[in-house]
Amino acid sequence: MTNLLLTSMPSLLDNFHALPAELRKLVQIDLCVQSLRVWLNYYDAKGGLRYTETVCGTQQTVDRRLPEDAMRCVIECKDTLNVQARYGEPICAMQDDDLVFPDEIMFAYYSIYNLFRKHVLAEPIDDWLIANQALSAHGEGTDSAAILESAMARFGH
Repeated sequence: MTNLLLTSMPSLLDNFHALPAELRKLVQIDLCVQSLRVWLNYYDAKGGLRYTETVCGTQQTVDRRLPEDAMRCVIECKDTLNVQARYGEPICAMQDDDLVFPDEIMFAYYSIYNLFRKHVLAEPIDDWLIANQALSAHGEGTDSAAILESAMARFGH
């Protein structure tokens, strides 16, 4: 995916990077709350999601609550809902192409997963990766710059 926001809005990107770490986290959470809505709308419209895990040939059901639980853990700064273990199978399935989502849903799912990894597991995930994935969850043709600007404005920047 071409990062249009990087090429067309360098000052906005610079403003994002200039935020103190705690404010960048709040902006990421804000953007991922929007990603969560994208995920839930998709899941609910499908009436549930299942896939076949090809290594063992087992049927798996996608956990609707997993991204929401991940968001709760980010807010609590602790994996109180066993989110890390629960993400194992669906992430492997996505990487093995057993579980395939439309691009927007994949970006929504990964944005929340990476937010969790960064802020709960303390993994060195780039701040912009999370924001860019969350913005990409809105799909092509969306004014990503306006969404980012709005999220930053909610926190005084």
